[in-house]
Amino acid sequence: MKIPIIIDCDPGVDDALAIILALRHPKVDLKAVCTVTGNGDLENTTKNGLKILSLCGREDIPLYKGSGKGLDDKQPDTVPAFGDDGLGGYAHVVQTDKQIEQENAVDFLLRAADESNGEITLFATGPCTNIARAIRKDKEFPKKFKKLIVMGGAKYTGNMSPVAEYNFWADPLAAKEVMNAGFHEIVMIGLDVTNKIALGADIREILRMFDTDLSRFIYNITRVGLEENWETRRKPVAPMHDVLTVAYLIDESILTLKKANIDVVAEGIGRGQSIVDIGGHWSDGNCNALYAAEVDVEKFYKLFLTTIFKENEQEILEYLR
Repeated sequence: MKIPIIIDCDPGVDDALAIILALRHPKVDLKAVCTVTGNGDLENTTKNGLKILSLCGREDIPLYKGSGKGLDDKQPDTVPAFGDDGLGGYAHVVQTDKQIEQENAVDFLLRAADESNGEITLFATGPCTNIARAIRKDKEFPKKFKKLIVMGGAKYTGNMSPVAEYNFWADPLAAKEVMNAGFHEIVMIGLDVTNKIALGADIREILRMFDTDLSRFIYNITRVGLEENWETRRKPVAPMHDVLTVAYLIDESILTLKKANIDVVAEGIGRGQSIVDIGGHWSDGNCNALYAAEVDVEKFYKLFLTTIFKENEQEILEYLR
């Protein structure tokens, strides 16, 4: 039986990869995509979402445009790491006539929650603004989903400050409210594990040699991220943070999770920092989430590559061995 999901995101290269993996795997039923400002302003991320659905031949899946500003009513700074268009300068290669739905993303999420019968898994792979706005309108909203899988935060590192990951940093109040809203289950998949599955130059070159429309697209859109990582860290890898959330849904054994009490710093020098209290040690044993502590990188790559490039499965498995 397929797992029904909704992805709330800010497309972006890594969101695009998450959507592609969800659409390619037979276990996943992507019901809708919602957009938010993050890897570009709202108009840009929304256009990118439409393009990715068209690229995958799934224009039947509805896309709902969401929040352009954070809960503080200010537009957060957007991410430059994926190029000016959010897709490494290659958004223009995908043309689409697909249109957004007339319903706002927040209103859609509220309706979907009421209609889901508790079966839908909700993803947040961008700033948590849409979800926080839905919670503010309906305090019972979190109880109407099976679980929430979040790409955000970290215990040990940051990419916008020494302590803050971008999605939580962009709208820290939204992240704080979402993490403490009372979802049945929250899985926080942050930089501590997503940095480890960054796309290496060797795998990226293999995608180029596969020479399909999709492999060339992924090869091209990941160039800017790879070059930036080389220039700043001398590591030839391209970030793929968000795709790990969908990989975990498909195969939970990819991640090692630990119960934790997780809160988010909403302002000040630590803005956006996720405070991860493993086991609720400092919280009287109370835990509100599962923290992704470790990742099986080889298992992830096997799943990711053989799902998206099924026709090249034998070559992939031989190389990974």
